[in-house]
Amino acid sequence: MQFPSISLKRGQAPSFGVAIPYLHDYAVAARFLEAVQSNPDAAWDYVSSICSQSLDMEALSEMLGVEASYTEVLTAAYVGEPKNCTTRSVYVENPARGLSRVLHLRMVREQGVWKVYSVE
Repeated sequence: MQFPSISLKRGQAPSFGVAIPYLHDYAVAARFLEAVQSNPDAAWDYVSSICSQSLDMEALSEMLGVEASYTEVLTAAYVGEPKNCTTRSVYVENPARGLSRVLHLRMVREQGVWKVYSVE
């Protein structure tokens, strides 16, 4: 006995919700520094809600200034960091003020999103 065969046409599944772009840790660090330069109040969106008390946004904004440029200098993980934490080291240079420093942005993954919790 032979059973009848039925062919199914599969369409694309409907998508639900809103597409949220994923930002890797360096993109979050770069956008955080851009926000500190342009609008320090907007930079709080990139800061961890758990550890934000120790971050002095005004001092960081004054140190960077408007003309500062920055590049990533180190991508390696630091020894002893927990699995969902990372550190991004960024070289900051402001020729108008004679400033050149390396900032270490300590970041934690909160609910799948990278957030800054400390700047050294």
